[in-house]
Amino acid sequence: MSIKDDIKAQIEHLNDRERRMVYAAVIAIAIFIPYQFIWAPIVDTAQERKESVEKKERDLIWMKSKAPEIQRLSRATSSAKPSGKSLYGVVEKTARAKFGEAIRVQQEGKKGIRIQLKDVSFDTLMIWMDDLQYRHQIVVKDFKIDKEKTVGRIRASILVES
Repeated sequence: MSIKDDIKAQIEHLNDRERRMVYAAVIAIAIFIPYQFIWAPIVDTAQERKESVEKKERDLIWMKSKAPEIQRLSRATSSAKPSGKSLYGVVEKTARAKFGEAIRVQQEGKKGIRIQLKDVSFDTLMIWMDDLQYRHQIVVKDFKIDKEKTVGRIRASILVES
C-alpha cells in the first residue's frame, strides 16, 4: 500500500464531522503556505520599496529647497577675494580690532606673519581665526596655545600665510 492509500483509509474511518475538520485544515494549510511564503514577502518588499521611494522623494524636495541657499553661500565664498591689502596689514588691523594692545605682530620668513597674543579669550580667538580663514583666505600654518590663570583666557602664538 502506498501512503496515498493509507491516508484515504484513515480518512474513511473518520466520522463525517472529523472528515470535514480534516478537509478544512487541508484547505487552510493550502491557502496559508503560499500566502506566507510567496505572497507576503512580495507585498512586504513592494511596501518597503514604496516607503524608500517616498523617503527619497522627501529628501529630494528638501535638497531642492536648500539649493538656492547653497548657491548663495557658494557665491559668497567664491566672491570673498583677498582685498588687495597686504597680509601684514590685514592681520594687524583685524587683530588690533579684536584684541587691542594684547598682541604682537611680526614678519616671519618671506610669506609668514607670526601673531603673539597674551591673556585673550579663547572663544574670541577662534572667531577671529575663522574670520581670517574664510573672509580673508589667510591660512593658519602653526598654532600654539597655553592656558592663563583665568578660565577661558589663553596665550597664543599663531603663524599665518596668505
